Amino acid sequence: MQAMRIAPLLLVFVASCAQPADYPRVAATVETAPVASKRDAADDPAVWVNVADPSSSLILATDKRRGLAVYDLAGAERQFIERGRLNNVDLRRDVRLGGVETTLAAATNRTTQSFDVFEVSAEGHVTFRIEQPIEMDDPYGICMMRDERGNASVFVNDKNGDYQEWRLTHAGELAPVLMASFALSSQPEGCVVDDRTGLLYAGEESRGVWVMPADASRADEMTLIDSVGEGPLVADVEGMSVYSGDAGRSFLVVSSQGDDSFAVYHIEDAHRYLGSFRVTDHPELPIDGVQETDGLDMTAHALGDQFPQGMLVVQDGDNRLPPDNQNFKLIDWREVAAIFPLR
Repeated sequence: MQAMRIAPLLLVFVASCAQPADYPRVAATVETAPVASKRDAADDPAVWVNVADPSSSLILATDKRRGLAVYDLAGAERQFIERGRLNNVDLRRDVRLGGVETTLAAATNRTTQSFDVFEVSAEGHVTFRIEQPIEMDDPYGICMMRDERGNASVFVNDKNGDYQEWRLTHAGELAPVLMASFALSSQPEGCVVDDRTGLLYAGEESRGVWVMPADASRADEMTLIDSVGEGPLVADVEGMSVYSGDAGRSFLVVSSQGDDSFAVYHIEDAHRYLGSFRVTDHPELPIDGVQETDGLDMTAHALGDQFPQGMLVVQDGDNRLPPDNQNFKLIDWREVAAIFPLR
């Protein structure tokens, strides 16, 4: 299938000796157990909401040297699935499969040049289902979507800029089919689909954040929300997720890895930039801040008394308190909401 390639734009890199912007700060109240692998290993989380018991919700997260970890909201590891070099992960609830609704998760697998599909039971147990080979040299980022009929799809990208859209399910069967492809002009990774608006947000690490219809055949409609070097984003642009709140309260949060910050955009207000924040050491708990965040995820669902308005989960590239392997930090969404005019 012929890929559509977006024409490259002139890039201007400006060296600066300025100090990082003095953004507002929040602190994590929970952190996960460190991943087992050393060095750069933890990468991308995805939040699974237990509708029957929200306080028992889970976080699926990749150890990109070993496989998929599953953590509870106290940060304890509950399950680990050895699958090799899983890089990014995403999930969708309420997918029609075999006559019932279930949750599917998908993760890029750089060991097998594929993406893996997992199923999450109603009790939160994760099971590997299938490995789908793809014609990519280095599968990298992935994000999922679910349509109004309960069918799931994934957008998967390669480090060279290629993107593919795969439909995972059709008529209640798990049978991946390649739908269309396109390409960015340089390395992507983080992406997210807002199912409510039908929009795909795609990060290009040295360029910025793109938005387009969640349909790879319509890549010619892609527009740039914000550019690296022209606003708050400092390369690399990394993880991103959508907080789907009530009407007028949906937000895109993007990891600006180059200055350890997170940019917030108001989705209903033409993606207006609201401001940025950083995650720093907790003033009372032995939980450090985050640096060089790769992946992140959010939910607006109430998750018990700890996270009554949802939470933000971010990867920490330098777990310092105490020094240990990388992990993931959990932040009460109310901490973020208090900074910006989100209401």
